[in-house]
Amino acid sequence: MIKNVVFDIGNVLVDFGWKPFFQKFNITDEELDRIAKATVYAPIWNEIDRGVMSEEEILDKFIENDPGMEDKMREMYADFNGLLKLFEYTRGWIIDLKRRGYKVYCLSNMSFKAVRECWDALSFIEELDGYILSCDVKLTKPEPGIYEALFKKYNLKPEECVFFDDVQKNVDGGNKAGMHACLFTSVKQAEEDLARIVKEQGFTSSYTKGQRIASIVCLCLIAVLFIAMIVLAGMKTPLAKTLFKVTLGATLILPILTWIYIWLIGKLTHKRTIADFKWFENDK
Repeated sequence: MIKNVVFDIGNVLVDFGWKPFFQKFNITDEELDRIAKATVYAPIWNEIDRGVMSEEEILDKFIENDPGMEDKMREMYADFNGLLKLFEYTRGWIIDLKRRGYKVYCLSNMSFKAVRECWDALSFIEELDGYILSCDVKLTKPEPGIYEALFKKYNLKPEECVFFDDVQKNVDGGNKAGMHACLFTSVKQAEEDLARIVKEQGFTSSYTKGQRIASIVCLCLIAVLFIAMIVLAGMKTPLAKTLFKVTLGATLILPILTWIYIWLIGKLTHKRTIADFKWFENDK
């Protein structure tokens, strides 16, 4: 039963546009390549997200990788504002998933600096059901501990989670942790993967508590009415015949009213239930 959708953030919900960000500082293609090798392509970049080393220590390591680019790197590192940009689809997608009955979480490698200076692109995380950022737990994907931190904090079962990440090693880590992890390339592809996994796991009803109670009460009443019909059928009085007709009518009408109730509540809450005829259709 799939209950939770877990997202990476960078290049899934926000654009990690480091190239356009670097290019704003009037650098040549050669300088861009040198700076990239000293920063985003260097192993030390992952340590920003871990949140253990200070920002000054990280910058010093960048400069050690290419001292000739020190001035440009100091200028770029001064403020990350503009490094992350929110995709247009992000908020609407999260809202739609929650309307469909899923809990939505984020599990991302993210630095304190990026959160602080790119908050305009990350403020959507307050609308989630929960999130784990690497800088908070001092762990980075694909380390097993960061996945466990998400499960433990929100009491999640890995097998009930679908995880999307744009980096294959992080996807592999998610699968090893027990989630249904998929490589993210587009919203369309992600929705197709989600539908496939839900189908493989067996469709999960979106019943509300009220719908379940209505169904149980309806079944109990039908059983009582059916027994009453049997009893009344054996009685020959005019009153018994009248009550038999009333009981028969109630037995026929009650399931119809219950079906309409479940269908209406499903429409109002944007959830799919057994009262939706699409329940019986095979997904193509």
